[in-house]
Amino acid sequence: MLYVKQKHAFWGDIQDDKSLRTALKTLGINARRMSRFSQLALLGALPLREQITPDTPIFLGSPFASPSKFNNMFTQLTEQDLPSPLDFMANLNNAATFLLAQQFQTSAPSIFVTVDSHSFWQPLQLARLALKQHSQALVGWAFEHSAEEQSEGSVWWLVSHNGDIPLSITELNQKIGNIDRTFPQILENLVEIV
Repeated sequence: MLYVKQKHAFWGDIQDDKSLRTALKTLGINARRMSRFSQLALLGALPLREQITPDTPIFLGSPFASPSKFNNMFTQLTEQDLPSPLDFMANLNNAATFLLAQQFQTSAPSIFVTVDSHSFWQPLQLARLALKQHSQALVGWAFEHSAEEQSEGSVWWLVSHNGDIPLSITELNQKIGNIDRTFPQILENLVEIV
């Protein structure tokens, strides 16, 4: 049985880039070269910093890393024929998990998993496997807004084999309900459920 030891979410309406960078600056992080997606992931996970040990693995799921960073990079390349290696590196799917591992000073695995509304439990399944070797795991889901979806942020659970909130994937699936929900709708439910 899995348990949620701690949880935190940074979820809601779209904020401007400056507000995100300012929020991270108050936490001691320079977010100038980070993608919006990485900033959202960090803002959701950093409040759990005191609970993270050096052997805590990190699993993050999302349908896409940073649409805004990718679009800017693609536009710059196609219109100005100007490649941007730093933007390319910031847009890598695992950039957010790398930054989290760096902030938490953990040497355990950190993995980004591409998920959708049908496979959103995959990071939790990876955490379950990791708990055979580790005492706890950090599991998160993040989403950067798109033209169709006007909510964004990240939801994080610190899971282990003991804790206050029992976690049954079957029960959570029943609470979330309709499989045709969008990924952001599922994240909104995850914020409220646990």
